[in-house]
Amino acid sequence: MTIDLLPGRGVRLPAPLPELRFGLTEAEVRALLAPHGGLLPGGVRDTFVCGCRWALFLELPGVGVTLCADERDRLGSVVVGRNPGDDRPACPVGYHGIDLLGWPVHELVEALRAEGLPVPDPVSGSLRHDTLHLHRAPGARRRPTAPGRKPRHPEPFTFDYASLSAPTTAAGATE
Repeated sequence: MTIDLLPGRGVRLPAPLPELRFGLTEAEVRALLAPHGGLLPGGVRDTFVCGCRWALFLELPGVGVTLCADERDRLGSVVVGRNPGDDRPACPVGYHGIDLLGWPVHELVEALRAEGLPVPDPVSGSLRHDTLHLHRAPGARRRPTAPGRKPRHPEPFTFDYASLSAPTTAAGATE
């Protein structure tokens, strides 16, 4: 049961859920997901995302998935975030066959580079590569440090959110 972020294409949800391609309308996304309502606790619901004409949210084991419209009112980005309140094992979030969430960042970066991807070093808990953006939750501190003390070494952390956007043309319009 893996969620695959597909660069330039969209997202493949765990079977039997469908693949959702960038460029679909809201009605098309809803129609593709409608037959699978029993697999989606809470169903597919509207959510607010600043700057998007429409956005939909659905829950899968351990994660929430947000589907967002672009400026043409078509599916233009997918955001997957860990849900720490869900006790079920989280669905892996794959990108080029690598699970993006739940692994220490240095291991993740090494694995992406081993696949030949020119991934930069993370900056301030965030990593951007092409149309992929990974980041940790704001204020996500995993281990407390004694008051007034700075940790000797940066603590290893994992990313909490992965987002993938549709490619854009030079004019800025989503393809």
